[in-house]
Amino acid sequence: MKKTRLIKLISLSVCCVLFFGGCKSEIAEMTDEQQQQVGEYAAFAMLRYDAEHRSRLVDYSEVVAADEAARLAEEAAAAAELARQTETAENPDETLDPEGNPVEIIDNTSDSGEGYVSDTMEDFLELQSGLLLSYKGYTIQSSYPEDADVSEYFVVEATAGKKFLVLWYSLYNGSGMSADINFLSDNISFKCKVNDEVTMTALVTMLGDDMSTLKCSLRDNEEIDCVLVFELDEEVASNIDTIVLKLSKPDSDWERKLS
Repeated sequence: MKKTRLIKLISLSVCCVLFFGGCKSEIAEMTDEQQQQVGEYAAFAMLRYDAEHRSRLVDYSEVVAADEAARLAEEAAAAAELARQTETAENPDETLDPEGNPVEIIDNTSDSGEGYVSDTMEDFLELQSGLLLSYKGYTIQSSYPEDADVSEYFVVEATAGKKFLVLWYSLYNGSGMSADINFLSDNISFKCKVNDEVTMTALVTMLGDDMSTLKCSLRDNEEIDCVLVFELDEEVASNIDTIVLKLSKPDSDWERKLS
């Protein structure tokens, strides 16, 4: 409706201009149809001019959308920072570089620099606090106990072509109270690796000082000797360079280089 009125108004203006125009020029006579066409063309030109200049007006919808995008970006950044801080709190050993990125810390420390676990044999065997196991050395024997009186001791003889490797330990109770020992019920496997090649399992001798089956009660300040007996070929027994003791439980392992 407004557009029709605008066209009529412009048509009337054009007619007035043509009618009252000066310079003594003759005004061409136009039919009603021609006048209407001229008016419509002028109206179309004015509307086009108006449409082409609307871009100078501010489109507030785009401004609002940009503000919303910026707000969402800030919220996402805040959420990421919160997640990083939470992860750092759950992993206190993790450190960050100057830019806030996590840095992995590699622990190169080891027991005696030989790559073995740092916990003690007492810890692995879960001995009562104050109990101390000390390694005394090893011997190569054909029997154990060696040179024992058969009438007094039960003697274990090595198989032909083999020798016994006997590891000697002392167990001391300095806990200030009596302590019960029962390695047999703890389901512990005692093994030994010689020269980084031969691995053997300790023999079950059922002797009273056999550590693999040791079951006893120690008074405070009492000390006893105990042994682990392994059987190996005579050739290996005559040329031992390294000995590594290995202990195993159903859920963990422990080892220590003895020589």
